[in-house]
Amino acid sequence: MKKANAVAFLGENTSFKGELSFHGTVRIDGHFKGKISSDGTLIIGERGVVEADIDAHCVIISGEVHGNINTAYSTEIHSKGKVYGSIVTSSLVIHEGVVFEGNCRMDHSRKHDLKEVSGTTDDKKRLINLFPSLKNKNNDETINKPDNIHASSG
Repeated sequence: MKKANAVAFLGENTSFKGELSFHGTVRIDGHFKGKISSDGTLIIGERGVVEADIDAHCVIISGEVHGNINTAYSTEIHSKGKVYGSIVTSSLVIHEGVVFEGNCRMDHSRKHDLKEVSGTTDDKKRLINLFPSLKNKNNDETINKPDNIHASSG
């Protein structure tokens, strides 16, 4: 799996309610309530609180999740992470110190269904204007970015 930088970021003092769907990578350090679906990677930072059912390719949790998690590739919960809900995933990593209250089921059937996401050059240029950190400092090329990031409030 290719490593990618964050392409969208909900900061520490943000609050969002609704449905979030995206390609690529999104990091949440604020509060999100609703539903999340993606064929990319969701990162929940240490101060992030998510009250949502999550369906994604990969989820990395350092904050708090209240809801069910369904990942095609992997779910990783870091030492300060808290998960209150069930997890269905192909691969699960739980670090020491995690709070996990729920059930887990390993499901390898979805693991090979999703492919790497790559964007067009114009989309990459637009994203660099919004997120300058996406520019690779070594060779001035950009990382793969999402084709779409859709968020609708409810």
